[in-house]
Order: sequence, then structure tokens, then C-alpha cells
Amino acid sequence: MIEIVRRLSIDEQHMLLQACRDVVGQAPLFTKIMPTGAAFRYRCTSAGAYGWMSDRKGYRYETHHPVTGHVFPQIPVCIQQVAVEAAAAYDLSLEPQTALINWYDCDSQLGLHQDKTEVSKAPVVSISLGDDCVFIIGGLKRSDPKSNITLTSGDVLVMGEEHRYIFHGVKKIIPNTAPAELNLRQPGRINITVRQVYD
Repeated sequence: MIEIVRRLSIDEQHMLLQACRDVVGQAPLFTKIMPTGAAFRYRCTSAGAYGWMSDRKGYRYETHHPVTGHVFPQIPVCIQQVAVEAAAAYDLSLEPQTALINWYDCDSQLGLHQDKTEVSKAPVVSISLGDDCVFIIGGLKRSDPKSNITLTSGDVLVMGEEHRYIFHGVKKIIPNTAPAELNLRQPGRINITVRQVYD
């Protein structure tokens, strides 16, 4: 299943936004590169026991931030709670071990990919804050038919069961669509992706 489980209130979004800022204050955003050497078109960091890494060595999880050399900060309780409750709404179990925090500028994109670095079949929970994005949903093969949905600020998306490994991506960010009450400071989108790395 792949479903938007709930839409968070502005107060909840504010709480998550501040939690992300607290994480970034300890583990700054940085730009990863692909194994090919090409740079990703967004910046990111992580919280939790592990952070997702990509460079010339390939895709993997690490325990230390590549810039600061420090362990990643703990996942904020509010992020854990939203993710676990979203998974439980579909009777799915999730033990959050990492929360990827991705910042998309207005010209950022994320190509089609599968979330398969984890050694776990637990669902992936994606939380959107800020500007809307056009999210691409495919199938288990890169060549499968694709559709677009628009994710708005406060959307909590669960990818589980048969949709755990589908191809997906971010086609574009729609500038100036964030709720004014969020006070995002600059146009863009924050995506918090909560995963269980190991069963």
C-alpha cells in the first residue's frame, strides 16, 4: 500500500520544522554525490543511529556525519511519533532507526529510485513540510507505468507491503505554495523520511 495517511495541523508542522532545525544545527545539511560522481540536486542530513550515505563507494548507512565526524543526533520524539502512528494506521510495524532530512530548493529534483539500502521490509514513512512537490510513483520495475501525485505541507505518506520497493522520485517543487503560517523563511520543501534500517 501507498497512502497519504494524514495531514498534519499547522501546530504539528511547526513542531516538526523546529525539530528539523535542531537536527540541522547539530548535523549540517550537505550535498551527497552519486557513485558516478554526479551531485544530488538537494541537500540532506540525518538523525538517528544511522545516516544514509552516497559517494564513490556506493550507497550505505553510516553512524557518523561525514562533515562534522560526530554521531548523528537522536531522532526527535515528535518525528518518531508521527512515523510510528502513521505505520500503525495500516497495522504496520516500524522501529525508526534513521530519519533523513532532505531540503529541496525550488529547482531541486530527485530521480526515480528504490529505497533498498535497508535490510528491513518495514514501511517507509515520508513527511512533507513547506512547498508542494510533484511526486512520481512507479512500480517495481523502472519501466513500469508512472503516475504523479502532489504532496502538500503536512502530508504523511506511507509506503509499505507491496509498495515498499517501488520506484519513486520528486519531479518538481512548486514555489510559494507553503502555508504562510509555517514561516519557512525561504521557498523550498523539507522531506523527512523515516526508515527502519535493520530488522
